[in-house]
Amino acid sequence: MTWNLAGIAIDSAGIAGGTEHTPAALRRLSDLGNLAHDFGDLAAPVHDPRRDPATGIVGHAEVVAATAAIRARSADWLAPNRRLAVLGGCCTLMIGLGAATRDRLGRYGIAYVDGHLDLYDGRSSPSGEAADVPLATLLGHGDPAILEAAGGASLAPEGVYLLGYRDALQARGHGSLMPEDFGAGFRHADTPAIRAKGATRMGEAARAHFEDRGLPFWLFLDVDALDPAVFPATDAPIGEGLDWGELEELAAPLARSPRLLGVVTTCYNPAKDPDEACGRRLGQFLETVMRANP
Repeated sequence: MTWNLAGIAIDSAGIAGGTEHTPAALRRLSDLGNLAHDFGDLAAPVHDPRRDPATGIVGHAEVVAATAAIRARSADWLAPNRRLAVLGGCCTLMIGLGAATRDRLGRYGIAYVDGHLDLYDGRSSPSGEAADVPLATLLGHGDPAILEAAGGASLAPEGVYLLGYRDALQARGHGSLMPEDFGAGFRHADTPAIRAKGATRMGEAARAHFEDRGLPFWLFLDVDALDPAVFPATDAPIGEGLDWGELEELAAPLARSPRLLGVVTTCYNPAKDPDEACGRRLGQFLETVMRANP
């Protein structure tokens, strides 16, 4: 088993820049390019800052186009007997990547490590950014045009293990869907629950969840799962997050699984990393995941 590498340059805030620059920065600050076959980057711009009055989504037409483009292009990156490391970009990319995964493989799962639930729709999201909606959209809830571009839902609730969120109270207040809306098959643990169980044991439980169901799965990391004190270079920091040791303990069992499809990282903003310490540390984390399952 060897690795492929690809970048998706997208920032759903309706700006040019930001997390669009992440793939290039991570390649420069790490050894990732020497660990994989590099497909280069897909540009998926969302530069319209306007919030669509009908859907509530910022840059709605561009998000639809980006979803279709990511779905089409990333299908070429998913190859038998090769894992894939994806350098993003914002969380929006997971809608198209998840669709391509379903198209190529059928049933799959995702260990979704994120400081936020990502279960909003365009109207309930406080910002309207598509980065607020990926997990709901993967599960078939959201804007019809984005879902059409993705070919409908790509995940079943039992394919989800959501880890590290800390915004449940805020999200409920804004009218977001909640984990319990998807039934007992949707597994989830916020940061306090991870600490109570122990990060390694939680990672082992998530791995067993996928392996027991025969599901190939993604290890997905939105860097705002980390506490801003250890990773400030993100656009939506939220306190009381994981430290690097906890994240590595959580990820290690997942990274060693023979069912691992690959690793996806999102929401690192190089513009907020003047000494590049966050980028270098994130690169080291990704290298560790790749070396754990060569």
